[in-house]
Amino acid sequence: MQAIVLAAGHGTRLWPLSEARPKVMMPIGNKPILEHIINSLVANGITDIAIVVGYRRGLIQAHFGDGSDFGASITYIEQMRLLGTAHAVTMAKDFPAGDFILLPGDNVISPQVLSDLIAGGPPNTALLTRSMTPSKYGVVELDDGMVENITEKPNVAETCLISTGIFLFDKGVMQLLEKAVAEGNMGLSEALQPFLNTIRLKGIITSGTWCDAIYPWDAIDMNSRFLTSSGQDIAGRIESGVLLKGPVSIGEGTRIRSGCHIEGPVIIGKGCDIGPNVTIFPVTSIGDNVTVSPFTFISGSLIMSGSSISSHCHVGRSLIDGNVRIGPNTCLSSSSCLGRARDELIALKDIGSVIGSNTVVGACVNIQPGTVVGNGCRINDGARLRENINDRSEVY
Repeated sequence: MQAIVLAAGHGTRLWPLSEARPKVMMPIGNKPILEHIINSLVANGITDIAIVVGYRRGLIQAHFGDGSDFGASITYIEQMRLLGTAHAVTMAKDFPAGDFILLPGDNVISPQVLSDLIAGGPPNTALLTRSMTPSKYGVVELDDGMVENITEKPNVAETCLISTGIFLFDKGVMQLLEKAVAEGNMGLSEALQPFLNTIRLKGIITSGTWCDAIYPWDAIDMNSRFLTSSGQDIAGRIESGVLLKGPVSIGEGTRIRSGCHIEGPVIIGKGCDIGPNVTIFPVTSIGDNVTVSPFTFISGSLIMSGSSISSHCHVGRSLIDGNVRIGPNTCLSSSSCLGRARDELIALKDIGSVIGSNTVVGACVNIQPGTVVGNGCRINDGARLRENINDRSEVY
């Protein structure tokens, strides 16, 4: 069996994280989302993979190459104009030789998700899950196990059952999608809707772990759900007086200085310098070449490569993008709050803040929960941030 992965989109609602990378390349547990997907496909014996690329496709191709390092054979197909998911699928119309799995490249999935789909029966099959916020997705109505209706992002959802965007199709579906695209139905849900009776689309509910990142704070929850491991994997240098508790992974060339307390699950990448006397609590990911100075506290956060956090900082349930500099005595605390993404207000539970790449934050700065700071900003000493800050802004 083959697979087609859709990875051409921008992910505008993920601002500021999607400016530096495609959404599919956002690191979760120190691996790009797309790498988790490739690993899940390979774990299910699916190694012949086409990736439909578009926005910043060079980053994807540079990371995965021909796929051999990941146990796969990868073909790249470019979607020149980002017209929609159904249009993206038709770009790969010549790829499948027979039955194929179609899946979005921006969802983190466990191998069990694909096992459920494959075991669910012959094509055509849609993989479904239940969501607490179904109106963000394609809401599905079933009739005796068959998909009767898919309503994309309804104002009011009649059911909590949603489409994951993962399907097992026969090759004949390509012709139907081409017809739908020619008629102007560019989204996958709207393209499939007229043909539900024709293809007799079966719906099965997965028992595996599936999650999507729509807004930047979602990446924090996604990281928490997938940051699990067993035992400890220590490749760096651990000084005396360090306490490591639970599953902790530390990369080569990383130094954990004396007096640090690290309670897993925690992943720390290569070439980092942590401590002394730093506390890192569960479900925290720290990328490569990150510096964390003495007496700083980090919990439930995602710190990307090349960033530095000075001494006496508090970072709770927050996301710090790459190459960010944070001055001493700065606080990124978490609580239940309202966050704004573009023109939407979103109720958030126990969330801190998001800081875009290449931003410099001064000393004694207080960033309120739910705040998003753009890329390339400068936040001067003593500032107190209560609302989102646009890219390349300066705050006094």
